[in-house]
This record gives sequence, structure tokens and C-alpha cells, in this order.
Amino acid sequence: MRKKLSLLVVLLLVGAYAAYAVSQPKPPEVKGCVNPFREVKPVEKAPENWSSVRVFTKILVSKDLRSLAKPWEVDYKNVKIVKHVVDYNGERIEMLAMAFPLKDGKHVIGYYEFSKPVQGVKTRAYLLEFSVSNTEKRLTTKAMTTNGEVTPLSSCKHECTSDADCGYFADCVSYCCDYNWGCMVGCCGDCAFPCGACAKGNVWACGECLYCVIVSCPLCATGCCGEEGTYCDYLAPGP
Repeated sequence: MRKKLSLLVVLLLVGAYAAYAVSQPKPPEVKGCVNPFREVKPVEKAPENWSSVRVFTKILVSKDLRSLAKPWEVDYKNVKIVKHVVDYNGERIEMLAMAFPLKDGKHVIGYYEFSKPVQGVKTRAYLLEFSVSNTEKRLTTKAMTTNGEVTPLSSCKHECTSDADCGYFADCVSYCCDYNWGCMVGCCGDCAFPCGACAKGNVWACGECLYCVIVSCPLCATGCCGEEGTYCDYLAPGP
């Protein structure tokens, strides 16, 4: 009886959360290359302790997260959440940063949600692939989303150098397709221990390493791009 009641409560919570998400206004359309992390300055941060049910519900109602992974693919025990306070044009707003390691041990989703749109960006997420070779360790962006719209980035594309290369109804958008690992560890000193343990084969330490790099240091990491690609973002013609 208790199990059935608990399940009912969970379903009611999920339904209420979903109804709330659907009722929210649609984020503005973001055109061109916009990096919200360059527009804000960190003020303070604090870790958040969410239950697995709340995290699961967040994935269900977030178009960004559902576009990059299925709820059952997430390693819920190692999800990390940090709430940041940032300065945007003289106003303090909140930025929720979440790291979702996947069960395959090779991928992690970095999700960011602003309490107020930053240059039109309300939510942004990255699907990152972690790889280790004899000579280097890398985090490679495989896909990214902005306000729920996904752009697959299976390889580093160089489609354009300016909007003119994409024609009249498209913008040339740049993105980081390959991060420089040395830079990321260098600007986030606390990452050295878990990332070192990960390199030695400690699978659990890899989750802490990714959390440190993707959640604790999101602003620092924006300056650690090893290779930047471009693609044409095609827009619907106006009325």
C-alpha cells in the first residue's frame, strides 16, 4: 500500500512540474553566435542537494536535456548541481549549473539555466565526450542546445567564416568543438586530484573530474577552447 501511495505522489509531482513547465513563456529565438558566459560575472555559488526524483523530473520537463539523453541513461548518483549568482549588466541573477554523467562512463551533459535570459539565452546544454589516449585527455563537444533547440556536432565543422558564406537566410555560428584539457585543469586547480585519479582508471573519479570542470568552472572553461568550428544556422524567412 505504501509503495502504491509513494508512486502516486511521485506521479502527481511529475504531473504538476510538467504542467508548470508547459505554462512557462517560450524563450526568445537566439540568432547568430551568442556566448552567455562571456556576458556575466560570477558573484557567488553554492551546491544544491536535489533528490533523484527531482532530478528525474527536471530531465522530463527540459527539452534541452531530453534532446541529449534519455532519463534512464543518466547516472543519478553522481549528478552534481551548483547554483550561481552572477552579475549581468549590473543586475544580479541566478544561473543553475548541472552536470549529468551518463552510465556509459564516456559522456556528460553540462546544463545551464539562467533566471533571466542573457542575450536571449535562457537555457543551454552541452553533450560532452570524455576520451583518454596515451598522449592526451580531451572533452569534445558532440552536441549543444540553446533554449531547447539542438545542434548536432559530431565533428568539428568549418562551414563558414561570415554570415555572407551562408546565404540570406542563415547566420554563421561559431562553437567550441574541442577543449584544451591542460588549460581547463590549469584554471581550475581543484580539478587536479579527481582528474588525475580518472586518468589512472578510477571510473568514479571521472564523474568528480567532469563535475569540477563543467560545473565548478564554467566561466573559466569558456577561454579554454582548443579548436573552434563554425556552421550555418538556417533561419525561417520572415513574413
